[in-house]
Amino acid sequence: MSHTASDSAPATPAASNAVPMTTTKFAAFVTAIGAIVLIGSEIWLAAIGAIWAMHGYFDMGMIGDGILIALIAPLALWATWMTAKLAIAAEMNPENAD
Repeated sequence: MSHTASDSAPATPAASNAVPMTTTKFAAFVTAIGAIVLIGSEIWLAAIGAIWAMHGYFDMGMIGDGILIALIAPLALWATWMTAKLAIAAEMNPENAD
């Protein structure tokens, strides 16, 4: 005996039982800070690792290290700034509230 869709129990919408969660700006900012610290540390560890690897591979002195730092540090600083800017914007957007 087959059952049709009309025989099933009426579905209750899940949205009517859900309680809307209010996310404060402070909680969103703390979440953004966590993302910034995590991704920022990865950016800077990669930059330091690249400088260290190039120093060892090319057997550079202090001047070579200074040139590498002058080339890589602005890129890492820019990447960290963009990560912070985008993380804060994403967490403060009301459409992303939990």
